[in-house]
Amino acid sequence: MALTIDELVTAPRWPLDRTMALAGRVRGDTLGPWGTNLGTRFGRDAVDRVRSRLPAELAAIQPVLTDRDRVPVWAQLLVTESIVDEFLGGDMLALLPLIIADSRAGIGAIKLTTMRVMGVGNLIRLGPRTFREIHERGEHDVTVASGRAEMRFARNPLFGHPTWRVLQIFATRVLFELVGARGIVVGDHAGDDAFTAIATWT
Repeated sequence: MALTIDELVTAPRWPLDRTMALAGRVRGDTLGPWGTNLGTRFGRDAVDRVRSRLPAELAAIQPVLTDRDRVPVWAQLLVTESIVDEFLGGDMLALLPLIIADSRAGIGAIKLTTMRVMGVGNLIRLGPRTFREIHERGEHDVTVASGRAEMRFARNPLFGHPTWRVLQIFATRVLFELVGARGIVVGDHAGDDAFTAIATWT
């Protein structure tokens, strides 16, 4: 059964202890220059405001993380939720335009042109390779046909997390925006440790 983004953002959040029990680490650029972006948008104290909402283990999380950094998988989830609660009134959907704007600003003109030339389908095909570089656990594979793709994630409890699922839908929506495609993305609950995102576009 397809799950729309409106349904996914209203799924109950996991308790803190359940989220922090998720094992493994991810590459730091899943958060990237999150603090710099917040500071530009919400003021000099933005990072401190987010950190004040985080557990002690993340009290000193750096405002800029790169592909050389590694953080617990739950860091991305908790930072995201804290940003939404502190600045967006708890409205997860309000985060999407900010991610789109920050992604566009962070991609150089040459890379953006390359992405547009490659197109949505070819970029989605790169997903499994990128996934292995970012995540320590789980499996990811894709099936791409003309104007349609299924992106399957399996064998990791992370993939059942409501905020993680929303971020996967957002990631494809951001891709559409960057390459100038029009389309929709829905999710499919494939199990407690699995998730499928289904995209169609023109």
